[in-house]
Amino acid sequence: MKIEIKQTQDSNYNSIKAAIWLYFLLWIFEGALRKWILPGLATPLLIVRDPIAIFIILRAFYLKIDFINTFVILGAIFTLLGLAITLNFGHGNLFVGLYGARIMLIHFPLILIIGAVFKKNDILNMGYAMMGINIVLTLIIYFQFTSPQTAYINIGIGGEGSAGFDGAMGYFRPSGTFSFISGLSAFYILVSVFIFYFWLSKEHCSKILLIASTVALLIALPLTVSRTAVLGVVLVGFFAFIGSSTSLKSIIRVIISVVVIAIIFISLQKTTTIFNLGTEVFMSRFDTAKGQAGGSIILRTIEGFTEPIIDLLKEPFFIGNLGMGTNAGAQMLRGSTKFLISEGELGRLAGEQGLILGGGLIVLRLVFALSLFYNSMKLPNDLKLLPLTFCGSALLLITQGQWAQPSILGCAVITSGLLLASINKNITIK
Repeated sequence: MKIEIKQTQDSNYNSIKAAIWLYFLLWIFEGALRKWILPGLATPLLIVRDPIAIFIILRAFYLKIDFINTFVILGAIFTLLGLAITLNFGHGNLFVGLYGARIMLIHFPLILIIGAVFKKNDILNMGYAMMGINIVLTLIIYFQFTSPQTAYINIGIGGEGSAGFDGAMGYFRPSGTFSFISGLSAFYILVSVFIFYFWLSKEHCSKILLIASTVALLIALPLTVSRTAVLGVVLVGFFAFIGSSTSLKSIIRVIISVVVIAIIFISLQKTTTIFNLGTEVFMSRFDTAKGQAGGSIILRTIEGFTEPIIDLLKEPFFIGNLGMGTNAGAQMLRGSTKFLISEGELGRLAGEQGLILGGGLIVLRLVFALSLFYNSMKLPNDLKLLPLTFCGSALLLITQGQWAQPSILGCAVITSGLLLASINKNITIK
């Protein structure tokens, strides 16, 4: 299915761009607000980006931005039908139902709006910002990694407990400025998109910023003790290689970039104690995982597709559980943050809305991801690098990302929106 979004030219869209930037910053610092700054408002801050999303949509309607397409319409239909079934025949809790419905009704359309209003300069400016934030964030997770879980920097949501997750060798997976490690992993995967792009393209970027952010990323990855983060960055690199290997000159640029990154890596290994410690802890977690490290992740990814599809076929045609699959919904319904349906995203969709509506949303997201990839591959060779590098992060976020988790939902919206903006033919590629 072809995605056609006409990009806008009117300066009035600056208000929407500003709101998108606010949405972006709240995605990164939502956890900081909930842990350190306003812990007493930790629960309401779960939806801190929702008013921004509503403003963006209303402003887009007012300014007649063309963002309504088949994906948005079908997503809204499936969700509204699921909400009606939930309120009349399911758990019946209005707030839980609306919390589940907001994902497709007010966040998913933002992908299309970002694709319509962002130009290449907007994408690159967000990349510069992310690379700068990456340096600061790496300093934060350094202190989180080396500090005890009782330290203030490791305090949990609402100012209680610890935000760290079990890692290895007595060290914990840090959360950075996010609520959980999942948001931090998604951040590093997305920032790697820009780092790979600026290394492989002729685009202007401060070498000091690029090298500093690359060093920060290499130091941060083992400190996260997250296999998802490391393998996600590797996947982004693979897509960047596909997008850049279009001529002899581009292949030479790839080789030079790999050599530079390898030199930085070796230098860190020989001179930085914390890098060696983080690598040791990270490899220990790999070793204690069942089976081969890479194989377990690949198997888990494959099973994330196959098992929910098999389970979906066993579900009733309709189920009124919209919102129940989210942690917030579980808390409101049962007073527990445990998953009431499924930890996996596709399993959540199936368990919340059944074979017809849940299956429809699964297919919609799969087709949407394939459409973005197809449109990226169709671009001329000299325009493929940026969108294909984004594909390395966006495709899994769209098809398997846990949108029930606010940080992952925010990352999916931003990454997919930037991917769609980078595809658009009206973006000037220098």
